Amino acid sequence: MSLAQEYGELRVLIVEDDRASRMLTAAFLEQLGIGQIKEAADGESALRVLRAYPADVIICDMMMEPMDGVTFVRRVRTDAQSSNPYVPIILVTAQADRAAVRAARDAGVNLLMAKPITLEALRRRIEVVLNERREFILNQTYVGPDRRRQDVPIGRRPNRRRD
Repeated sequence: MSLAQEYGELRVLIVEDDRASRMLTAAFLEQLGIGQIKEAADGESALRVLRAYPADVIICDMMMEPMDGVTFVRRVRTDAQSSNPYVPIILVTAQADRAAVRAARDAGVNLLMAKPITLEALRRRIEVVLNERREFILNQTYVGPDRRRQDVPIGRRPNRRRD
């Protein structure tokens, strides 16, 4: 079953400055049955696209010029002119070190995805952001999906890494 059959007519925005990567992601989305795909080569143009295109999911590269993916996510989440600050965002990166993960998390991404992407990995990430939505936190220091684990009662949680 395609994602479009499962979730209806999904609208996806790809934000990627590398044309080949943008084309590959679009081809994967088409294979998944997604017919409404918009593309933007940078964060500023993506913000303009979002004003007229109500994306259901955004797939964004982390390392772009002149506006990187983390800045783009922050703008989507906090800008007063943002058309949908709650839209699920999957940030794609070739740099998945601890600092990059922390920056993406703190910007309010829903999921981080390491490059190179595959068709199945992309499908799984889209299914997660659509099926496992988290409530949003809105405060002075953070706007984005709730990062706390809610399925495990307090006291039974495994030890976590310290940041």
